[in-house]
Amino acid sequence: MVAIRRPRHEELKRISGRGLVDLTHWHNLEFVLLLDAGMVKLGSFRPIQLGAACAMSFESIPLNRFPVLRTADPEFARSRLLAVFGATSFDVSSIGLNSFKVGANHLAFGDVDLCFCAYDTEVALGFGADRYVRQIFNIEGAGRWNAGSRSGDITRGSSASLLPAQVPIKFLFGSNYRHLVLRIEINSLRRYLGLLLGHDVDDALTFEQTSRPSAMERLRRTVFQFALDYDAHGAGFSELATAEMKRSLIMNFLMYHAHNYTHLLLREPLASTTSSVRKVEEYIAANWDQPIDIEALSAVAKVSARSLFRQFRKSRGYSPADFVKRVRLEHARDMLQQPDDQTSVTQVALKCGFQNAGHFARDYRLSFGELPSETLKRSGRSRFNFSQT
Repeated sequence: MVAIRRPRHEELKRISGRGLVDLTHWHNLEFVLLLDAGMVKLGSFRPIQLGAACAMSFESIPLNRFPVLRTADPEFARSRLLAVFGATSFDVSSIGLNSFKVGANHLAFGDVDLCFCAYDTEVALGFGADRYVRQIFNIEGAGRWNAGSRSGDITRGSSASLLPAQVPIKFLFGSNYRHLVLRIEINSLRRYLGLLLGHDVDDALTFEQTSRPSAMERLRRTVFQFALDYDAHGAGFSELATAEMKRSLIMNFLMYHAHNYTHLLLREPLASTTSSVRKVEEYIAANWDQPIDIEALSAVAKVSARSLFRQFRKSRGYSPADFVKRVRLEHARDMLQQPDDQTSVTQVALKCGFQNAGHFARDYRLSFGELPSETLKRSGRSRFNFSQT
């Protein structure tokens, strides 16, 4: 058994804000939105080259390990788009029928999914009044959308096309068009917002259509980094890492977008007690290898999530995320010091909820003064898989 000690404030300051996707953003709830220097740069994805036989080069685009569609057949494309993405209509411009090609990737997490689509010719796509809020991240090409009485343009590299749930949507995409779309069920957004506020969200959640460019750039980086990490190591992710990555997207979406509850999030939360913090720390220490749900922490503390975050900062000088990270790093070190024949740095990092190898190696070194590979080597079993460490 590893002995968990309460981390010193200076240790947590060194490793805060990195590593575990979901929890590392908790201390940013007051819209102090920090960028991860390791995140993908805007526009770093190369355009897709579509060959004559529809041999799409998907090595440099998001979610290339999760293909659902590669075809030059419009009828097959229509059937797959309707079946996989819930589209209600799909039409191809008669001008581009002879050169038609389409590709799509899809990664689903229940109430959250990511979709990449590439169209070589002009197409029209429709969706009914479904339960998803959509955020479009354009990569290449241009298009236009219509949602009820509203409409707008989709320009190259844009990230500002936020489309509401429960409204029919029509898209018109030009030739050589590519985008990544984040879809989140509206009820999940309402539930997480209620946890932050400490009460149920009774009224409709309405997002403003004008967003700060800096916030949209940050959200774009977060979403593309999520896709890159899952492409790289998704098959090896633990249930713990997967669940926290999904919740990260929901929390970031609520933080980066202005909506009709934003003023309540910015309001000073009610105070909680130091005993609430102790109870939460004990809960985290006992459940470190499970997804740490903000709903569970709020229930343990008997306060809203925002009140709990505020009390952590006030009484400890760090966030719940920082404490979770420290506890998991302690367990990671214990595993590396007592390896078996299958132990590797990769395996330990993923098992402890770290989906990014570079961040894990950096945080480990900041905490213990050496790289995780060095700890493993000293234990006589060097099974190092990540070049970053």
